[in-house]
Formats: sequence, structure tokens, C-alpha cells
Amino acid sequence: MAEMRAPARTAVVGFGAGAFGSTLSSGVVPLLFLFYLTEFAKVPPALAGVLLAIPKLADLLLDPWIGRRTDGAARTVGSRSHLIGFSVFALPLVLVLLFVPMEAFPLPIRIFVLGTFLVLQSLLLTVFTVAHTAIASDMCDGMEHRSTLMSSRALGQTVAGLLVTVLAPQIVARFSAFHGGYIGAALVLAAGAFVALGVCWMVVRRVPLRTGVERERSPSLPKALRATLRNKAFYGVALILVLLGTSSTALFSALPYANKHLLKAGPENLSVLLTPIFVALLAGVAAAPWVARRVAPARILGGALLLALAGVVWFTAGPRTLVSMVAGGALFGVASGGLTVLITTLAMETATRSSAAGESLGLYLGVLFSAEKLGQSLGGIVIGIGLDWVGTLGAAPDEPSLQRLASLWLAAPALVLVLALAMVMPLAPRLRTLSDKPCS
Repeated sequence: MAEMRAPARTAVVGFGAGAFGSTLSSGVVPLLFLFYLTEFAKVPPALAGVLLAIPKLADLLLDPWIGRRTDGAARTVGSRSHLIGFSVFALPLVLVLLFVPMEAFPLPIRIFVLGTFLVLQSLLLTVFTVAHTAIASDMCDGMEHRSTLMSSRALGQTVAGLLVTVLAPQIVARFSAFHGGYIGAALVLAAGAFVALGVCWMVVRRVPLRTGVERERSPSLPKALRATLRNKAFYGVALILVLLGTSSTALFSALPYANKHLLKAGPENLSVLLTPIFVALLAGVAAAPWVARRVAPARILGGALLLALAGVVWFTAGPRTLVSMVAGGALFGVASGGLTVLITTLAMETATRSSAAGESLGLYLGVLFSAEKLGQSLGGIVIGIGLDWVGTLGAAPDEPSLQRLASLWLAAPALVLVLALAMVMPLAPRLRTLSDKPCS
């Protein structure tokens, strides 16, 4: 197989546009959909919580299967790009359907339809994300150049997440005269997603399938999954991804409670604390490819996890002044940005080496994205259980409850990062085998 060139600048930008568009099409759901369900779709709060949990369960069960099926579809037509082309239309459409007014229908029908659309959106995101990530292995060889594409992917996700967080509530307010403004906001975000995803498809539409699919007579899914267990480097990286997701979700889930009861600040202070983290995250994402070309993977992984741990401790247990907390949060953000790119790149490298022997790259990526979603779910579960231990906070919590809250805010994310750090040393020998083969 001929060596490929490094991806052109247009390819890198187009690749990032795909992540930007997919996040525009989905980022409003965790931000506003619970409020929309209870206030406008008239779904009881308990049922609304169940509705939002169902897609996570579907992801955990179906993502590996979907990942493998995307490889089969790509093998049939000779490219993964047709799945990205399908997503150009499917993801914006489902976003709009989620916010179509349906309060006139009976509650069971509303729940069934909304639940179906939520699951459909989640599974379509998996189809896109697997195809989009896997096509990086078709665009270029070598960890150095793939890390550039993964950095572009992470930048697209982060910038879109920031835009949705800042602009979505304002767009809702602008269109508030009709259905609370939610259908108008969905249409605006869907239009932006359509354009960004279309740019991505235009860039990758001629990229042929090069590797990462199984033979025509492939084994059953359970047998194929058992075969992947031999790739201990991949599962080590995936476990670190679970732990990183658990830590960051726990930190952010506990932050509103700490902001109110420990910092004695209003909701507006959350933006002040979160904005530097996201800005630093962008810096870490942008710097990751440069660092990856100069430092061994295990050293970067260990160093970034150590910086993330230092940032968590500084942010949660350091002086509770604005300057100090912004500095600690920025340190955590830079480390997290670098880790986001590095972990995805390492997972791609370990999976691509196995896929070259006839295993499904899509199956590996399905497992990886299941791990990512598992970590996000576990972080919320950890804080939920921890808040039961903290006790009733109320309007005037007692001192022991405040001390337990402070301990939870520090210990939950920090201890999980310590576990991730403990995994780096035994994983290091396997990561050293990932010698880079850059494109000519």
C-alpha cells in the first residue's frame, strides 16, 4: 500500500467541521431538553428523567454492533463517506423533530414519540461518530498526522459546545412567541449543523476505504468482541477514557452545589468559573499534536493526567478566590484538552493495528464510544450517591454537611484520576510499540 501524504489544511478544517456540525445537532439536548420536556411537552419530571436515561442504555448495548455494521456498509460501497453524507440530512432532521409541538397528544404517545426520537438521535450520532473517526485512518497513516485530525475533531466539538451553551438560550428567547422558542432554536441549530456537516462531506466524499473492515465471512458479534479482548493496549486506553469521563463529569456535576453552598455565589458565577476551563481546553486541544510529535505517548498520558489531578485539587481545595479558582480550572482544562486528543489518537492507533489483521475498526470504535458514554454516566451516578451521603443541604445547611460536600467535590474527581494514573505504568510498554509511521 502506498504511503499517503499528510492531510491538507482543507481536509483538517473539513474534518473538524464534521465534529462541529454533529455537536450543533445534539448539544442542546443535555443543556435544555429536560426543561423543555417538563415545561412545554408536559412530561412529568420523573418520566422525563427516564426518557433522558434510555438513550444511554441503548448506546451501551448497541454501539459495538452499530460500529461493526458501519464497517459492513462501508465495505459494500468502498467508502465510509456515504455514512457521513447520510448524516448531513439525518442529524439536523431528528433535532427538529425532537422539538415539534406535540402537547396536544395523549401523554403515552408523547412519551413514546419523544423517547423514540431521543434513541434515534443517539444511535445516529454513533453512526456518524464511528464513520467520521474511522475515516481518519483512510485519510492518512501515522499517529502524528492522525493526531492532527483528532485535534481538529476535538476543536470542532469544543467550539460548537461553547456556541450552543452561550447562544441556544438567547435563540430560544428570540423565538419565544412560538412554542416557547424551542422549535425556532432547533431550526437555527439544525441549519448550522447541515452546513457544517455538508462541508465535512464535501471534503471526505472521495476518500476510499483503505483498511479496518472484516473479511466477507466475518464471525458472530460475540466472537468478534472476544477477539478484541486480545488487544490489551486498546482496552487499557479505553478504561482510562472511562475514568477521565467519570472524573470530569463528577467535577462539573458537583460544581453547582459547591458554587451555591461553599462559594456562596449565584448561578451567574458558574459561567465565570466554566469559561476559563473551556478556553484552556481549546488551548490543550490545539497544542496536543505538537506535543505528540515530541514526547512519547506514555509520558504525555502520565503527565497530562498528573496536570489534570493538580488542576482538580487546586480548583476544589485551593483558595476560594476568583483568581485562584480560574487558574486551577485553566490547568485542568489544558490537561483535559490534551487528553481528549491523545486518548482518541492512541485508541485509533491500537485499533488500526488490529484492524489491519482483518478485525473491524468500527467495532473497536463502537466499544470506545460506549466507554466514553459510560464514563459520563458514572460521573453523575457517583455525585448522586455522594449527595445522599452529604445529606440535606437546604437553605441553611449545617457545618458537617458543608464539610462532606467539600470532601465530595474534591475526592470524587481526584480519586478517579489517581486510578487513571495508576494504569499508565503497566500500559507504558504496550504504548511504546506504537512507533509512528508518518506519511510521506
